[in-house]
Amino acid sequence: MAPVSGPVTTFIPSDDGVEVAAHDYRGPGRPMVFVHGTGLVGRMWEPVFSRLPTDAVRPIAVDLRGHGASRLGGDPEDLTFTDHRMVADLSAVARHFELHGAWVVGHSMGGATSILTEATHPGTFARLWVYEPIIFPPQQADGGPSLMVEASRRRRATFPSRQAAAERYGARPPLDALHRSTMDAYLAAGFVDQPDGTVALACVPEHEARAYEQFLQDGFGRLGTVAAPVLVAYGDRSDDAAGTWAPRIADALPHGEAERWEGHAHFGPFADLDRAVASLTRWFLGDLGAD
Repeated sequence: MAPVSGPVTTFIPSDDGVEVAAHDYRGPGRPMVFVHGTGLVGRMWEPVFSRLPTDAVRPIAVDLRGHGASRLGGDPEDLTFTDHRMVADLSAVARHFELHGAWVVGHSMGGATSILTEATHPGTFARLWVYEPIIFPPQQADGGPSLMVEASRRRRATFPSRQAAAERYGARPPLDALHRSTMDAYLAAGFVDQPDGTVALACVPEHEARAYEQFLQDGFGRLGTVAAPVLVAYGDRSDDAAGTWAPRIADALPHGEAERWEGHAHFGPFADLDRAVASLTRWFLGDLGAD
């Protein structure tokens, strides 16, 4: 294992004039796509995949619409974040890199998008690893995100510096749970330098709120169509719907496996890098993932 080199970033056309940012770390290994959750960035996964064997995996970190380095082609007020649009973004990345039988790792919304992309385009991913994917039965989806919508719209959008953002986030949940290296990766890729020397969130609060509001128009009923093996990890301290429903999502998948993380909540893989690397290694590079 060795630190990964800097990525080559490609902007890939998707629906609505969006250009999805795909950060390709290259290498001879099997393509392993890393997808972020709502309000986050694909490059937050760098501290995790930098600990994987560089000859075994070729990391590709994705920034979905409205997040990270992705580009908007139209009016930001018209941008939508339904699961169909997010699947279109990830599918565009898969087409660009000609992914067939790749591996994928996703957190929260990114985990749900990964599963639904495989449901829509079977064979894109041979194996999936997701942490607390946002796929709920309709009655749960209808009532679940309202608090997150309101909280997101109230988020502070600008800071005097990345250090100021780090101090604020590090002093309060939920981001205070992040490992220092994943916090640093988020600060580096999740903020945009402004002309006046301040920094602004790459995912503006309105877009984050809209993603919570609009994502998952359907999905739970499609889990039975996913033939690929899927590991669904979740934290036993997650007090939100994502943690509660994770084992049921695993049960609804034909080849799903639930993995309970003791002592962790929704940001488990970004808090405990050793646990994340061990789980990914077992699932993708162990006997089960050797095919």
